[in-house]
Amino acid sequence: MATDDVWKDRFAFSSLIEGYMKGLGDKFTPALKTKLKAAGLDVAKMPPAVPALEMPKYMFLIVDEVWPDEPRVEQLRLLGLTAIRGWRHGLLGSAVCSMLRLIGPRRTLTRLDRAFQTTNNFNRATTEFLSDKEALITVNDVQEMPSYWVGIFEAGAEILGLEGTVQVDSQTFPGATFRIKWK
Repeated sequence: MATDDVWKDRFAFSSLIEGYMKGLGDKFTPALKTKLKAAGLDVAKMPPAVPALEMPKYMFLIVDEVWPDEPRVEQLRLLGLTAIRGWRHGLLGSAVCSMLRLIGPRRTLTRLDRAFQTTNNFNRATTEFLSDKEALITVNDVQEMPSYWVGIFEAGAEILGLEGTVQVDSQTFPGATFRIKWK
């Protein structure tokens, strides 16, 4: 199956881009908005969904503008962190975050598919608990940007009030497995 066939029905939702905008605040400048519009994404007239195959282009525009001196791996980690920090300040995000703190890390990590469905229609995750404070999370497709997902999971730990670490445990294209440990 051709790559385009796999991606033709995959979409990122506007809530993800709104998370970038809210998370970046003043760093989401008019100049950045102009660059995104020139590349095909008008954030002033946000579409309900963006073809997922186009998202890396927009993500790279954002990270190159906001963190130009950082290596790409760090830029993407910071964008993942920022996306969730911004998402939590939206209407849906703030309600969900309150609930997640109540149910705790174990139940939250077993419900990641539901969380991912607020930002796109294709990411799935499975969680394997290694102990009470360590888990492996496998994401089906990380678009060759596992460091972005490290940032997402780091922000998720923040939401849950956890101190810990997130690292890439293994990669099997197109997915990756992340090891999350907390205190």
